[in-house]
Amino acid sequence: MAHIEQISQELTWRIRRDVLYPGQPLEKIRLAEDDDGTHLGLFDDNKLISVLSYFKSENSIQFRKFATVEAFQGKGFGSELLNYLLEICANEGFERIWCNARKNASAFYSKFGFRETEHDFQKDGIDFVIMEKILKNK
Repeated sequence: MAHIEQISQELTWRIRRDVLYPGQPLEKIRLAEDDDGTHLGLFDDNKLISVLSYFKSENSIQFRKFATVEAFQGKGFGSELLNYLLEICANEGFERIWCNARKNASAFYSKFGFRETEHDFQKDGIDFVIMEKILKNK
């Protein structure tokens, strides 16, 4: 049975690397902001299989380094974790949630009501687009 809990930043690093930057050193996936973030992990049968980190600002939350172990992708675990974060946003009254989405994952985020903004960029040979979901009007 799957469950979600807050985890240490260190527990996110292996999955971040293995899924998002395979073969790269751990230093590549550590964020300078990790100390300021909240890190969530989804466990299936007590095995950590999906992670994301989020960072609060005044009215919005940005999530980063959202990754699910490849063998568990397409089974709803990532969706469960993202829905959990959306509930946090709603309960805490945030107006906006956003991410730097890999362009090849934009359809996934669209299913949750995120829309692509006009801001896109490339980093380390990967195409990104900023996607956002407005949760309430100011």
